[in-house]
Amino acid sequence: MLDLFFYLLLWIPLNLLRLIWSNWKIEGRENLPPRPQGMILAVNHLHWSDILVIGASLPLSHRPWWVAKVELFQHPITAWWFRTMHVIPIRRGQRDLAALEAAEEALKQGAVLIMFPEGHRSDTKQLQQGRGGAVRLAVRSGCPIVPVAIWGTEAGFGGILRRSPVRVRFGKPYHPQVEGDKIPFDRMSELTDEMMLRIAALMPEKYWGYYRERMLAETTAQSS
Repeated sequence: MLDLFFYLLLWIPLNLLRLIWSNWKIEGRENLPPRPQGMILAVNHLHWSDILVIGASLPLSHRPWWVAKVELFQHPITAWWFRTMHVIPIRRGQRDLAALEAAEEALKQGAVLIMFPEGHRSDTKQLQQGRGGAVRLAVRSGCPIVPVAIWGTEAGFGGILRRSPVRVRFGKPYHPQVEGDKIPFDRMSELTDEMMLRIAALMPEKYWGYYRERMLAETTAQSS
């Protein structure tokens, strides 16, 4: 119950801010699979405030779990806080099997797991090349990926208070298509690109970044 209490201490004020003052809008929330289905929310990452915005954009029925760099857990108090808020520590740049197994088990138990497949905040304020951890977890757990695009948070929380437009758009869930439970390297690259292109398709063109040429080619092909 303590974890829910702390979560509500953040969720309620943020939603009051969203509803009463800010220019923060949510689209596509009907695309979220019903509970207690486990799912991975694959989200682009522009600013640390994305964490607050995404968490508060979810209904209470979809209270999330997170994956975060292990460095945040070095102090006992912060480690306790993050674990209370359902955060799984992971060693970035390594294949952290313990973190992957913990995330997989949480998904199988029905967790709503938020992942930032770019691996870190974007320095360019546009999409960066994605990594395949979310795809691997989706295949291993059998849970769908929900692509999510967020934009307008580049100015941080101050921008939200100044009523800068902030948008969160949830896409349709999907299952990466693979044969068996192992993913060949070239197929992993394809599946990762598919996930990132689904995120890009939800956002304005100026945020496409690394995937701009692919998105332009697909847009041209669809219109011809």
